[in-house]
Amino acid sequence: MWTKALFNSIEKESNLTWKFHIKVDTKDFIYTAGQFIQIKINNFIRSYSIASYNESSNIIELIIVKLQGGTATTFLFEKVKEGDSLEVKGPLGKFILPDIINNDIFFICTGTGIAPFRSMLKYINLKKINYQNIYLIFGTRTKKDLLYFDEMNELKNSMNSFNYIPTLSREKWEGNSGYVHSQYLNIIKNNSLNDPIFYLCGWRDMIKEARTNLKNLGFESKKIKLEIYG
Repeated sequence: MWTKALFNSIEKESNLTWKFHIKVDTKDFIYTAGQFIQIKINNFIRSYSIASYNESSNIIELIIVKLQGGTATTFLFEKVKEGDSLEVKGPLGKFILPDIINNDIFFICTGTGIAPFRSMLKYINLKKINYQNIYLIFGTRTKKDLLYFDEMNELKNSMNSFNYIPTLSREKWEGNSGYVHSQYLNIIKNNSLNDPIFYLCGWRDMIKEARTNLKNLGFESKKIKLEIYG
């Protein structure tokens, strides 16, 4: 069922990545951290992970990158204004945390694939959920592309056993360089892990390679959860 909504606010995270805050025409929009919605506007329908987590709010945050030649994102970036209307369907999807977190958790993502993991981390922090070790491995090209960088560092400093590992593939900096694969493989090799669950979100090629690597190391398919973009 489609529900009326509007663009409550639009905020530039970077030149090509913006935050769209959607106000849904309902008292509270109830969803589980990690889920996504579909939006319908100007005769197109697209799916986007929810990047926020609120216990009782009808405003949700989407983080969207403008794709070269992309009809939908070109419209969103060049035509949409605050206050414009749209329709939403959802929440949808089963890319969610277990009810009880007894496992180490790996969040492995590229680009706007960080969205569901931000929602999950905000949920864990807000609800004071018990958890084991959490590793957020976020890959992007350059430092200016590090979405939610300050916020993730704040969580790293305030949440015990939360490891934030940003990795740049096109720029040398004070942090890790290369691709996400070397980071999680190094952690697996050098740590005693507690029956980990791997959540993979982002571009198809990254997810395909990560899934193959993890299965080759003997991890079961049911412990490797996927959310593919593009």
